[in-house]
Amino acid sequence: MRKIVAILLSIFFCLTLNSFAERKTIRYLTFETSFEQINLIKKIIAEFEKKNPDIHVQLEATSEASRVFLTEMAAGTPPDVMYIGSEMLPQMVGKRALMPMNDWISRDSVNMDLFFPKTVNALTYDSKLYAYPIHYSTNALFYNKRLFDERGVAYPDDNWTWNDYDKASKKLTIDRDGDGKPDVWGCLSPELRVIIHSYSGKIISDDTTRMAVNTPEALKAVTLAYNMGGVSAPLAAQIQDTNEIQMFSNSKVAMFLGRTWQLPQIIKTMPKDVPWDIAPTPKGVVRFSEIGVGGNCIARGSKNPEAAWRYVKFYSSVEGQKLLGVQKNCAPALVELGNSPQYFLCAPPQNIKVFLDAATYSDRPYPDADWTNEFSSRVWEPVMEQIRTRTITPKDALIMWEKSGNAYLEKWRQDESFRSKADYAGDTTAFLFRFMIILMVVGFLVVLYFAATNKKSWEGYFFIAPWIFGFIIFTLGPVMASLYLSFTRYDMLSMPQWVGIGNFSALVKDKLFLTSLYNTFYYALVSVPISLVFALILAMLLNNKLKGIYTFRAIYYLPAITSGVAISLLWRWLFNPDLGLFNSMLKLVGIAGPGWLTSPTWAMPAIIIMSVWGGAGGAMLIYLAGLQGIPEQLYEAANLDGANGWQKFLNVTLPMLSPTIFFNLIMSIIGSFQVFVTIFVMTSNAGSSIEPGGPVNSTLVYVLYLYRIGFRYLNMGSACAMAWILFVIILAMTLLNFWLSKRWVNYDQV
Repeated sequence: MRKIVAILLSIFFCLTLNSFAERKTIRYLTFETSFEQINLIKKIIAEFEKKNPDIHVQLEATSEASRVFLTEMAAGTPPDVMYIGSEMLPQMVGKRALMPMNDWISRDSVNMDLFFPKTVNALTYDSKLYAYPIHYSTNALFYNKRLFDERGVAYPDDNWTWNDYDKASKKLTIDRDGDGKPDVWGCLSPELRVIIHSYSGKIISDDTTRMAVNTPEALKAVTLAYNMGGVSAPLAAQIQDTNEIQMFSNSKVAMFLGRTWQLPQIIKTMPKDVPWDIAPTPKGVVRFSEIGVGGNCIARGSKNPEAAWRYVKFYSSVEGQKLLGVQKNCAPALVELGNSPQYFLCAPPQNIKVFLDAATYSDRPYPDADWTNEFSSRVWEPVMEQIRTRTITPKDALIMWEKSGNAYLEKWRQDESFRSKADYAGDTTAFLFRFMIILMVVGFLVVLYFAATNKKSWEGYFFIAPWIFGFIIFTLGPVMASLYLSFTRYDMLSMPQWVGIGNFSALVKDKLFLTSLYNTFYYALVSVPISLVFALILAMLLNNKLKGIYTFRAIYYLPAITSGVAISLLWRWLFNPDLGLFNSMLKLVGIAGPGWLTSPTWAMPAIIIMSVWGGAGGAMLIYLAGLQGIPEQLYEAANLDGANGWQKFLNVTLPMLSPTIFFNLIMSIIGSFQVFVTIFVMTSNAGSSIEPGGPVNSTLVYVLYLYRIGFRYLNMGSACAMAWILFVIILAMTLLNFWLSKRWVNYDQV
């Protein structure tokens, strides 16, 4: 009996192992990170795996999905399937990162007429479908019926123009407590790209070769939106750390131009007793809505493309979409579900069909090109930040867009020769491994040479060999590889192309590079002296032998060991222009506080204040150790000579503490040139700026711009060049301080 049971268990175990071996795993990457959305995706995956037991889907969700996808693509291990927006498609296709689906569609006789045509067209590039449609988003005017009724304003309808929107917003702006500040805003400033197109203006010419924004139509549109700011629509400083959904749900804004994907959150957060609805986008000369389409794409390097296709096809099927679409995250791409009163068209809101109707007059504000995302970041948004912060007039904004946009497009055309030579077929990272292997061999030969000159050192080299090879592979290898890449054009997905000093010469002409360099020097020149002096004062105060002094030492050191992200978020709230502690305290004494992180003038000082507070603990501890190492007999001798406290500080404390000051100075300079986390967190989506480093690039420091070039624009060659320039700057500053230290650092021992 035991043998029979053992045999049966063995058979069962073997069959189980075999089933697991035959089951394929595909990775699904998405930037949909809300709790509700993830649960719905898990339901689709569970249903798919039930119908396809030979496939397992591994869900991965992150807001940085596109960056993660391209990084893993470069490493040769991309996710099999990724959720993608139509705005990202041209760049992905241009990088040869996606597989076209036309052959699968033809083989399986998929009827693409089941989808709304615009969703298919938006995900088609060069006559090839690169992403399978899921849903789409358009614009609509969300409005609060209660506030409209309170002010006696007629609800918006199909006949509304932008002038009607402007007039109504002024009537809907309410100062309830009479303090001169609106408690309810009539509207939020609408997206300029939508207004410009609705006035029959254009941003890019039809042939995509030049900017076409500097026109009377565009000027009229921008002026209309500009004049709303601070009158019927809040300025950037007045809406920091909030968003349109929160303001609308809290009845702080009467109406705003929103998008379909905002529906679930509004339905969830809007009080049940507050009636609301949507209306079509107001007209200028014509009616215009910006369309965004979401779909699933398959990576070019997928290990299981057939399984990935089966998952993609099921995800967008009627069965899959019924599981996903109950949340109304977007309008379904399937005509059957989009037009169903029991599905997407069910209330709320009552007039939800507006989103479907908007597809007829929707389009993309930019052409379908692989430069549009970088164009938005480099050209469009910097001027938009100046408009939001009122540092530029509408006319000047159009001139700046035209000038910077044409310069960008011209540079893009000049780089066409490099793009045409890009080799996406080769292994883009194999050369790095070969490079490091060569370094390891060279390092081994160097060790052998030194060991041969002194045979007694063999044992020493043997014991430190793990560190030597680890240093060569994981430190020296990447450093030398980055030096090589700094002389190449490299985007991680194609083979490096040698450009000599091209990256360095291009950086010298890059205004943002020069701005980041200036901001970094400004930050270092102000923050380093203040932080050193502040830390020294703290250390001297905490060097006294008082009861409870150890508790105070721990309190002042806590910021140095607390998460930089947590501290940055805390200080971001402290700097809030309307609700922050600093401005609230200034208001008590009759002072109107500045905009802090929303002001180009005050943003960097705000960062410096936070950095001095957060970085003082580490330097303080080192100072404290130095102070306690000063011999007491020196102070006794000074007392006998009749020296007062200030004289003892100048003639005893500072000279004996000079090596410690020098150490803190060097470390502070290095740290100030590498500042990143603080500014990245505190300036991301800080009212006027979408990109970290705002407003108007006033806090765009060196490492932040390096990150943007390398991981946003995928220009790793220029990023490596920036890294080496930074290395040279820090090395020069360090050597200069070592040379100057001979004049003031005292290493004499008593």
